[in-house]
Amino acid sequence: MLRLLGEVGACVDGAPVDLGHPKQLCVLAALGVEHGRAVPIERLVERVWGGAAPRRGHETVHSYVSRLRRALGPLDGVAIVRRPGGYALTADTTPAAVDLYRFEDLRAQAEADTDDERVAARLGEALALWRGRALTGPTGDWVEAERERLERERLATQLELVETRLRLGQGTRLVAELAVLAAAHPYDERIARQYMAALHQSGRTADALDHYQAVRVRLAGELGIDPAAPLTDLHRRILAAVPPEPEPEPVPAAPVPRQLPPSIRDFTGRADHLATLDALLPPADGGDGGRAVVISALDGSGGIGKTTLAVHWAHRVQHRFPDGTLYTNLRGYGPGRPASAEEVLDDFLVALGVPAAALPAGPGAREGLFRSLLAGRRVLLVLDNANSDDQVRPLLPGTPGSMVLTTSRDSLTGLVVTEAAHRLTVDLLTEPEALRLVTGIIGSVRAAAEPEAVAELIALCARLPLALRIAAGRAAAHQHVSVAGIVAELADDHSRLDALSWGRDPRAAVRTVLSWSYDRLPPPQQLLFRRLGLHPGPDVSPPAAAALGGCSPREAQVLLRALAEAHLIEPVAGGRYRFHDLLRAYAAERAGEQDSPADRRSALDGLLTWYSHTAHIADRRLYPASTRLVAGLAAPAHPHALADRDQAWAWFTAERANLVAALHQAVADGMDAHAVHLVDAFGFLILLGAWEERIETAGAGLVAARRSGDRAHEANVLLARGEALNLLKRPEAEADLVRAVELAGKAGIPHIRISGLNDLGQLMGSQGRHTEALRHLEEALVLSRGVDTGRWEAILEGIIGAVHADLGNHRQVIEHGERSARLRRRIGDVEGEACALAVLARGWQGIGEHDRAIVHCRRAIALGRRSLGSQDQTLAVPLAVLATSLHRLGQVAEAVACWREAAAIYADRGLNADAAVIHGRIRAARSAVAG
Repeated sequence: MLRLLGEVGACVDGAPVDLGHPKQLCVLAALGVEHGRAVPIERLVERVWGGAAPRRGHETVHSYVSRLRRALGPLDGVAIVRRPGGYALTADTTPAAVDLYRFEDLRAQAEADTDDERVAARLGEALALWRGRALTGPTGDWVEAERERLERERLATQLELVETRLRLGQGTRLVAELAVLAAAHPYDERIARQYMAALHQSGRTADALDHYQAVRVRLAGELGIDPAAPLTDLHRRILAAVPPEPEPEPVPAAPVPRQLPPSIRDFTGRADHLATLDALLPPADGGDGGRAVVISALDGSGGIGKTTLAVHWAHRVQHRFPDGTLYTNLRGYGPGRPASAEEVLDDFLVALGVPAAALPAGPGAREGLFRSLLAGRRVLLVLDNANSDDQVRPLLPGTPGSMVLTTSRDSLTGLVVTEAAHRLTVDLLTEPEALRLVTGIIGSVRAAAEPEAVAELIALCARLPLALRIAAGRAAAHQHVSVAGIVAELADDHSRLDALSWGRDPRAAVRTVLSWSYDRLPPPQQLLFRRLGLHPGPDVSPPAAAALGGCSPREAQVLLRALAEAHLIEPVAGGRYRFHDLLRAYAAERAGEQDSPADRRSALDGLLTWYSHTAHIADRRLYPASTRLVAGLAAPAHPHALADRDQAWAWFTAERANLVAALHQAVADGMDAHAVHLVDAFGFLILLGAWEERIETAGAGLVAARRSGDRAHEANVLLARGEALNLLKRPEAEADLVRAVELAGKAGIPHIRISGLNDLGQLMGSQGRHTEALRHLEEALVLSRGVDTGRWEAILEGIIGAVHADLGNHRQVIEHGERSARLRRRIGDVEGEACALAVLARGWQGIGEHDRAIVHCRRAIALGRRSLGSQDQTLAVPLAVLATSLHRLGQVAEAVACWREAAAIYADRGLNADAAVIHGRIRAARSAVAG
């Protein structure tokens, strides 16, 4: 099991696993708390180092991930995988593989159950998973904040278990535990109430009443507040057990406004938001020497659950506002005209006791009267569905003591800047929250019967609360329809928004709710919103959005920020933006309705032109000596500059998923020129070790190349696919490479023919067909002389040397290795020189000159570590050769360490067969020592 609830660690068959130093543990924790979601590399760097990341922080995190993968290898059901959005920790067998996941699974089961005995058992099992403070080991600001969050969840679970056991009448056994909790949390009224109940159940009624008095005095003396209703109600019930003293007849309290709409029965999640709002509550006496009015602004997209959250929280705390709770729907988004401040003021003044006939004339006089009436009072105002700061300002109290809670699809930045409002953004539900919501609506029996369908329903609804309530509500209302049947309706992109509607209520239709936001946008923002619906990838940068929208990157940035302020897109790391899936579907639908096919194709053409052009610039930065088939691409209106290799690598890393999606979109839409241009610049996938993605994208490019009848591009993508298949040791590589060589010869493209012969030579050498390998390689060497910068000649000299090493021709290995190294050095090919030195080392190793071999290997490793080559197998080869020489010289420990690093590089790049060979050498070395 992987353990996060206590000291971060892992255990296999009772033995602990070494997971490394605190920074490496921080990476594991950062992945572990995300429950299988991909974490971008930038976010991992930020979580590990905060604002003090080292210059090569990205590469260091890649190294940490590689080491963690090796360490977690023996752990069943747990793995770190690379996904388009970054790295993710998966626990794909059972929640028991990770204690945190098991903890949350048990909590969800308990929440969905109604039998107190079972609830207590599950909560007890959940708490038993904790072994101390969560995430102990890693350090840093992010870890500390996450640790505090998990500790709050632990305490909430502990109190829920206590509550359940009290209902079961187990108070006597809880007294000691609650005495400790009450001492640790002297202001927590829930704990005080539970302690009193336990004392009372155990027959210690007098002690329970004394504890109430102590809490009441403490709250009044130190915080200036009275106990809340749940505590005072329990006090009254306990008093009923003793003869009451005569009390005077109560004086009827003056009526106070309580205008909140009903709270929803199955409110789910939002614990952090509720805690943040609780922390903003003003002092109970209404003033503390000039504090300003507390204003909280909840913002978020349509259907995200802002109103539900605001009303639920307001019901929880309205006892803190004895002078009333005022509520209004400002109708800022929705059917009909927005409410004016004047009409809302009229309603509020009447609710506060002003006769309608006595309302003063003029908005200024009404604002003044409203503020006068609130002075010295404690009133909670809930201003729901505002569309602007100006709609809210006239409704703000002028003196402390009261609190204002607003909700809006706009971020209400003006209130934050001028009124010191506390902004709180409401986001999509987490997966566990979404699961609890759906389970609560359809019932635990149906949810347990179709778990895969429920998970798919949650994904298709994008975890948007409104969509989840509609889809799950349909399942609950139609018991004869399976959840899988509703999922089938939602799975169709063209009808998903149709399926997410309920009856005739416009507020119960996702499309209608989203339209209220879209319709308020000015035309330039509407146009870019529709264009973003055509973007095939998961997120978009301002320059890419500019290419789609036909504007400058600066204009696109302004429009993107405005759309984010309206919560129609979401800002993410690196200055990029994304949709959730339902907003993407809505944007695409509006584009289909409002834009002609020609306009949509023109926008997509602009985007693909920008991606192709920029990808080739980046490719040239990464591979300056390489020859590409595509040259002289037409420049987009606003070309994107990339100054060096680091910028190119960062761009490819950020745009990887978008580039792959753009290629598939180009193939699907028959835009074949764009498809073959894109795939020609996908060499960065080799550095990532993304062999399956390389095979897939080459296959897509092959469709476009054959459809266009272009033999040169067909040879190019066959070469790309064959190279990846060869590295994965798949037999179908040979057919692709043979065909690529043949087509390149017919099309007169020498660099593709040379590359294909080189790959064929390597393939045959790995299969022991050394004579054929040398024939292909020597043919390629003859063709390479005088081609481009001499790079291919240098490569082939090194590969021929490697084949001779396999044959035991060590002097020839040295000759070819020296020629390769000399040529590589001359053209400034750092990674290539490292490869050549590794070949040369094999030659010296073969004749027993291990000291000389070690010198060459260490030089090759030094070159590899300071280049992008450290991100591919360039570094693994000299590490493996060095390990062999060290082992021969009896330096076994260092040899095993080098082999381990080489195996980790191969495994990280998906080259499992090569990694297996290295692991075999490690086992053999250990066996020899043990023997």
